[in-house]
Amino acid sequence: MERELASYLGVRKSLLVNSGSSANLVAISTLTSPLVPGKRLMRGDEVITCAAGFPTTVGPIIQSGLVPVFVDNNPITGNIDVTQLEEAYNPELTKAVMVAHTLGNPFDISSILSFCKKYDLWLIEDNCDALGSVYNMPREVAKKLGKTKNSPALIDGLYTKDKVVSKLTGTWGDISTQSFYPPHHMTMGEGGAVNIAGSIKLKRPAESIRDWGRDCWCPSGQDNTCGLRFSHQLGDLPEGFDHKYTYSHIGYNLKPLDIQAAIGRVQLKRLPQFTQLRKSNWLRLRQGLDELSEFFEFMLPTHATAWNGDCFSWDSTGATTDCSWFGFMLLVRQEAPFSSRD
Repeated sequence: MERELASYLGVRKSLLVNSGSSANLVAISTLTSPLVPGKRLMRGDEVITCAAGFPTTVGPIIQSGLVPVFVDNNPITGNIDVTQLEEAYNPELTKAVMVAHTLGNPFDISSILSFCKKYDLWLIEDNCDALGSVYNMPREVAKKLGKTKNSPALIDGLYTKDKVVSKLTGTWGDISTQSFYPPHHMTMGEGGAVNIAGSIKLKRPAESIRDWGRDCWCPSGQDNTCGLRFSHQLGDLPEGFDHKYTYSHIGYNLKPLDIQAAIGRVQLKRLPQFTQLRKSNWLRLRQGLDELSEFFEFMLPTHATAWNGDCFSWDSTGATTDCSWFGFMLLVRQEAPFSSRD
């Protein structure tokens, strides 16, 4: 299941966990590890996130001794308002950005990646609501950001491949998370995943934190693949420690069951069908409710400026999004003769 999910996304490694909430906890905890290549997150460091979202994006930041810095959302896309990023940045304390793709709508990846590159910040994508969503970026922009790998999910007819880089959400940042809770795009009954999209050196601390904090990488049921059983030495302590029972992190037991992975493997094969159905259902609702536009304001994909009946108009950035929708959001207009509470 882990190999198949990583292959679908096009990431270096996927690690299954028991929920999307646990995936967020493992992802942010991984970046606090002394094994992290680069800027390790330390207690008191700040992480920019969105004020509107599910609490398990914010909870792990606080649990890790870090400080969330909240930025507003754009009410039309549901995503973080990127115009407020600079105001939220603290040159002494800001070390990461952790935000979700809201209801299957990718956030403005071009702007956030540019911001993270400018200040050398980690980017954690909470992709729990957006499995199957695609972000399309002009190739010249992607080259500047060092993100030039194409995904097979390119939207036909928008651009030619030499002009655009198209990748699934959850693959643009350093590390990302998935949830397989029943209402999500696919399910394991319950479960989640941590995706290593950047440095493969994040794999070892992520596995350790998921698996009790254990330092050893021997799989269950396999003995001494590390070559360090009963021959390990820690500092000045006597030689002979069993590496399999050496713990290098404050970790958890967040593994899922094999039976959940078996369910997930079948679901993953059906994911393209699920994704297309979600798009079709969203379009059906949007078309059916269009006659009520005087009362409701409808969600737009990031970078879209208008809906034209069966397609969208796009802004001048050259970036577009293809949403694997998780929900259908609409806002009651202030001038409507009723409110959202009626």
